[in-house]
Amino acid sequence: MRQTITILGVPIDCVTKQEAGIITEELIKNSNKSCNMIFAPNVEFIMMAQKDEEFFNILKQSSLSTPDSIGVMLGAKMQHKQFKERIPGQSYFRQIISLSNEKGYSIYLLGGKPGIAEETKKNLIKLFPNVNIVGTHHGYFNENEEKEVIDEINTLQPNILFVALGAPYQEKWIAHHQKELKVDVATRTRWNI
Repeated sequence: MRQTITILGVPIDCVTKQEAGIITEELIKNSNKSCNMIFAPNVEFIMMAQKDEEFFNILKQSSLSTPDSIGVMLGAKMQHKQFKERIPGQSYFRQIISLSNEKGYSIYLLGGKPGIAEETKKNLIKLFPNVNIVGTHHGYFNENEEKEVIDEINTLQPNILFVALGAPYQEKWIAHHQKELKVDVATRTRWNI
């Protein structure tokens, strides 16, 4: 059963980084390509969600939400509660890449300017020689090209889809396509490798 702390209506899991990795792996193993959404809300996201009902509802539908910022940690403290630890989004990203490197889970990188996802793939392979990145695509696609991007992802059926399209668009994109994406886990990130 999930243990969460709610910050301005947004539930965030009270987990350690190690527990977040274990939960992610369980979601991968048990998902059957059902596209579990994993987010890392920070204070900026939570404040955006106060003015954007769609974003607010999407954040509440995640299979896992990790406490990304000091502000989130302080929000819990103001309620006399405490997260086990802060899990910055980039730290989680590297943890899942490392897990994939070790266990062979496949990854697709989506987002950024043309060439950035491909460059990230090259950098990740230098750091994690066994990482299985099955595909990349930049984030500058229009509605007509979007179907081709989704078709490519679904043909490859990666275990993990990392989406870097900027908040709140990346979370909305994952949620809007959740039922059609044939991935085990979809999560947001930033290319910063």
